[in-house]
This record gives sequence, structure tokens and C-alpha cells, in this order.
Amino acid sequence: MKVLVQVLLLAVAVYPSCLGIDVVSKVNTTQYLGRWYQMYSDLTVMSTFERNGVCICADYTLRKDGKIGVLNSLRIKTPTGELKQITGYAYTPDPKVPGKLKVHFDVAPVDGSYWIVKLGPQTFGSDKQYQYSIVTDSLQLSMFVLARDPEAFTKEYDEEVKTFLKNNGFTRFYNKPLATLQSKECEYPTPPTSIYQTAEEYLNKL
Repeated sequence: MKVLVQVLLLAVAVYPSCLGIDVVSKVNTTQYLGRWYQMYSDLTVMSTFERNGVCICADYTLRKDGKIGVLNSLRIKTPTGELKQITGYAYTPDPKVPGKLKVHFDVAPVDGSYWIVKLGPQTFGSDKQYQYSIVTDSLQLSMFVLARDPEAFTKEYDEEVKTFLKNNGFTRFYNKPLATLQSKECEYPTPPTSIYQTAEEYLNKL
């Protein structure tokens, strides 16, 4: 991992043109909550905290303090492998820039950047949630493509998203899109009962 970090730092120095991507100007928090399935990430992610991860999903809920509760889940190596979960929360440091969030996990020494750079149409389900989201950080080292429905995403939005990534600097060896395994064989954890159930409450009821 140490070698990878050194290589990534060198890559940023060599390719500064990939920096400075714009974030979305508006985010409807209610339509962003709920379950997401990870369709793509990159080498930075897959070589570190998602190493050997498949069937990766995230559940976002609204906490009483206004922050967004985060519950990330994955299986190790196979769709029925060991379940790993981590909890945290996201917040917006500057309300005037809703697309630039920070994410806190107790296991991480610092809060990470969570920049929403593209959102899909607000047409998913009865609550008209966003169909997909593309997330990166301030240096475009990490990249995540999240979708509400893996099958629908592949049929309707995959090419659109890959074109956006190609046109916005996600073409380097460390941040080009790598597919996350999502299949009918995946054993996903049961999602929270509502968007207001915190990750801690959810885990305590398992």
C-alpha cells in the first residue's frame, strides 16, 4: 500500500491537468438518501479499503443532527463471502457548495472528501430519487459510480457515465473506472427500514 501511495502522489504531480473538476450545484438530500449499489470504482479504491470487495453497497440515512448517516457494506471475494460493514457520517462544510461533502469514519485519521460531480435523473421509485451518482475527491484519486438499480443502470446509463468519466480526467491508471461485481448471486444486507434509521440503530437490530 505504501508503494501505491507514493506512485499516486507522483501521478498527481505529473498530471495536474486532471484536477479541478466541477461539482454539482444542487443536491436534494432526501432524493440522495437510501440504498446505492457501487458499479465502478478505481485502482486507488480497490487496492486499499475495498480490497477483495464485491457486491458493494451503501445506505444513507438522515441523522437527527442533520448529518447523513453512512453504512458501507461489502462481501469478501465472493457474492456469499464474509460480510464487512463500516459506519460513519457525511456533512457539508459549506452549505453554499452542497456538492462538496466530507465523510467521517472512526477508523480513518482524517475526514475524506466526497465530491458529487454528476447526478443522474430524479426518476427512481415513487420518491423520484437520483438514478446514479459519480463521486470523487479533491484530487480525483478515488472514484465511485453509485446506482439505484444495477440492471437498469447497465441498460440505460452505463455509456453516458463512461463518456463523462473519459471526458473529465478519469483515464489515468489509478482513477480509470474498474467494474465492481454486482450479480443476482450477491447476498446483500437488509437495508434500513427507513431513511431516518441511523446506522447504529440498524446494526443493533441485526
